[in-house]
Amino acid sequence: MDIIQLYPWDKDPRMEAGLFRFRLTPGEYKVYCYTNTDSLTFVDGQHLDASAFILKSSSTGPNRYVQPSDILFQKFVPAIVHPGILQTDTAALERYTGRITVRFKKFPGDVSHIKKVQLLAEGAPVMQYLKNDTLIGRLTSEDKMFHFGTLPVQEKADVLEVDHRFIPSVENEPMRLNYTFLDENGAVVNHLPVEVTERETGLPLRLLHGKRIIIEIESYTVIKISVVGWNEDIESGDTDME
Repeated sequence: MDIIQLYPWDKDPRMEAGLFRFRLTPGEYKVYCYTNTDSLTFVDGQHLDASAFILKSSSTGPNRYVQPSDILFQKFVPAIVHPGILQTDTAALERYTGRITVRFKKFPGDVSHIKKVQLLAEGAPVMQYLKNDTLIGRLTSEDKMFHFGTLPVQEKADVLEVDHRFIPSVENEPMRLNYTFLDENGAVVNHLPVEVTERETGLPLRLLHGKRIIIEIESYTVIKISVVGWNEDIESGDTDME
């Protein structure tokens, strides 16, 4: 199936405003719509099998990619019976990105000194062929997601919480989240690796699109893992993975 290249969007003011118009012959089509894609690079191909998007490369080193933005998506499969223009909209967009929240209780270090956090996520997904919907992959086994930023204001004095975005994870492939916590001068306060696995089996825990994994750690021990909706918390509607 051939595809129509639209990217970059700013070449046409109608496309930049999200207005697309095509004349198509009768038949069945697949239409993929993604929004908030500033963190992605699209690989355009003349055929659907070759079309993909990849997280943008990080300047911090090879095989490192940036944290994704809050991407939304929708796939249409319209059928045109007679020649003409099919009119539709994209109001039913779903959230493509997922979240992983890690809460450290009894943090092994002085939390008051921590001002910045660095994340190097091993095994994190970095690309997807459009035809695969939310089935993700990586370009090489060395691919990692990297993010560095200011530690958000903490809501509870006895809990240090970090939260990052990911595209849906690769099925049956483990992820390790390597957190480095730094003070205002850039000195390391602590370095803590977190495995994204089921507690009982040790098998990889998959992050699906629009979902949130919450990992609670006391000192160095994982005490609870929950899988919830994007805006849910463990106090409401959670699925405990204990």
